[in-house]
Amino acid sequence: MSMISDESEMDLEKCEQTCEEEEIELPEDSSGGILLYFLAPYFFEKTWISNISLSLLGTLASIVVPLVYFGLRDFYDDPLETKVSDLFSPLWMIIHYFLFFIMCFVDFIYDRKNVNIETKVLQKLLKEVAEMDLIGDPLAWQRIASRVNHFSEETGNHYSVFCSEEHCIHFFVREIVKPIECQTYDIQCYYEGERYRNFLKDPSNKALTERALANYDKCVESFGKLSHTAEKDEFRDGIFEKFHSIINTSMFYLVIIETVSFVVMALVFILSMISCAIFDSFSAPP
Repeated sequence: MSMISDESEMDLEKCEQTCEEEEIELPEDSSGGILLYFLAPYFFEKTWISNISLSLLGTLASIVVPLVYFGLRDFYDDPLETKVSDLFSPLWMIIHYFLFFIMCFVDFIYDRKNVNIETKVLQKLLKEVAEMDLIGDPLAWQRIASRVNHFSEETGNHYSVFCSEEHCIHFFVREIVKPIECQTYDIQCYYEGERYRNFLKDPSNKALTERALANYDKCVESFGKLSHTAEKDEFRDGIFEKFHSIINTSMFYLVIIETVSFVVMALVFILSMISCAIFDSFSAPP
């Protein structure tokens, strides 16, 4: 009887272990989790300080354009009383500071969203994708994202790698599936803070990637590439990427226009000074 009871207790324990749900923790599951996912490293890693510094430098550099303009104006016209507010226009400085800061902040969000993943963490992701039941488990990608986040924290990273299952799926498709499909094989990761492009040259990494892709392909054959929720998330990502591109392109052309304006006005001013000096030397009485 005791043996039977012991066996039944063991069976119950096994049943409880198999039925017990794995605890899945993702930033999107908590209130304000996604906001913390992006802003926590921004503030705690003091990225905001560098953004403020770069924005101030950009603003100060932009002041040379009105300085040259007012110098050129006073040279050709009757010298006018130039106020300090003209040289250092508050509106000019506020607009430039705001634009530079927005560009820096959007760049940070863009980099955070695209994930700079460490080599060991990428190996963990591929291992989970290769071994996970992507077809039978409806929470497969949530488990993968959660496990990768926990592994990353165990290796010393203070912040989550993925904020949601859709984020994890998109990263896998963008960084693993597409390079293989396009035959570029350019799978990028980071090793000790430096970009590492030879991930697939390691035979073990190549074999792990092939296993992960094979398991993913089975899921694609059954359910398609992305779920409906993931498609919505992909659409939002597309909008953000367009916004990021517009901001960077606009700032690029703004800097080019102001640089060209500064160079042209500076050359005109220098040539005018030289011409004036030559003219005065010839017109001066002997």
